Amino acid sequence: MTSLQLWCYVVLLAVLVAPAVAETPATMQDSTVCAMRMMRCYGGRNERLPPIVLISSKDRRTLNVDIGSTSVTIEFDLLCSVAPAVYVRFMHCTANWEEEQNAFLNDATLRTTLVDWTLAPSRARYWSHRGSLQVPNDQVQFRFSGNWVAKVYDIGTDELLGETRFFVVEPLANSYMNFMTDFYDTKFKVSGFALTIENVVTDPSATLIDGFMHTSALYRNNRYHEPIVVSNQIDDGKNSSEIRTWIGGMAQGSKFFRAERIPSQNEYRVLDMTFVAQFPSTGQPVRLPLTDLRRNGNFMAYGDDGAMITSNISSVDDDYVPIEFLLDPQGPPSESDVFVLGSFNHFRPDPSWQMYYDEELRLYRVRNWVRRARHNYLYATGKLNIDDNSIADLSFEEWEGNSSAANQSFLAFTYYRMQDYGGYDGIIAVCTSSLSNTR
Repeated sequence: MTSLQLWCYVVLLAVLVAPAVAETPATMQDSTVCAMRMMRCYGGRNERLPPIVLISSKDRRTLNVDIGSTSVTIEFDLLCSVAPAVYVRFMHCTANWEEEQNAFLNDATLRTTLVDWTLAPSRARYWSHRGSLQVPNDQVQFRFSGNWVAKVYDIGTDELLGETRFFVVEPLANSYMNFMTDFYDTKFKVSGFALTIENVVTDPSATLIDGFMHTSALYRNNRYHEPIVVSNQIDDGKNSSEIRTWIGGMAQGSKFFRAERIPSQNEYRVLDMTFVAQFPSTGQPVRLPLTDLRRNGNFMAYGDDGAMITSNISSVDDDYVPIEFLLDPQGPPSESDVFVLGSFNHFRPDPSWQMYYDEELRLYRVRNWVRRARHNYLYATGKLNIDDNSIADLSFEEWEGNSSAANQSFLAFTYYRMQDYGGYDGIIAVCTSSLSNTR
């Protein structure tokens, strides 16, 4: 073969091969593109219940457990170009929500593909498929109590699409909460009313070791990214600066975990999107009819303890609607960044829910897609770190005020250092209560 013939052969081969090489990544990308729109977890089949799985305990008959279910429901909405192919993996975490590196706890086979799928309404633009599953199931069983994360991955690419938190409790002790009124120094001209919450843990079997019972975490119901940590092993630096904590030993078979000066905050605002005529699924932004105003404690009605309620939404109306939130500062804008937190984003602030100040309207504004439901929400201030999108100094005082009439319920989880399988943080007790329902 002459050099000219060889050159022509190479050019022809390149022409024949190039299209296949160029098109394959694009084709694969189009067939596997999936975007997570929302993911949530709740107890049993009741979206009002906290995501707590109770597993068997030898001492269960002697214990009083008033919260928890035999399973949790995990639900997530995706926008996919084709039928989604995903798997859900489950990861055990420490009491501080750090993933365990122990292979016994986080077995790579602890995953499931048993997902039930529902199609979005034909007019839906923001999502296409809803996956749901209940765990434990035939593929997934939980042998270890503690904090757990469910992660959804694309089967084809192993890309992480989204995650949600839940708790597994093995009851080995009793616990209850005492609520006491307290006060704290406010940053703004609002009520200084606060709560002192005491999680009291008792050991009826007298077999638990004091030093291994190391942490109590308090959560407002449906707000599982804002723990108030009382611990002798975990850094409580994420607590608000005004909160003080202390721990009392196993006096007379009981141990006390106390958090003092917890701001009572305010009752939730309600966004009820069940009226379709007011919130049509046209794809056009719906501006809330009235501008939200600063609150110093007054509110019109109670919310739903932070829950997202979709039970009254028909399948044909189950869609996402772009909502424009408006907040009137009634004066100069805040020196801090302003965010909307609610059941539509798990009360977890991020840059997509940051409001901007419109100089012309003299209002704070933000637009985002919200699933049709009855939602609870609040306005918060903080400082956005653009490097990692974290929010520092999160506070609700400036726009929401502080009210002794707020009736948000709390959950208290008690963590114990289990010695099996190299050691892990297990949850041995859980209880729930509120100021109006104290023991």
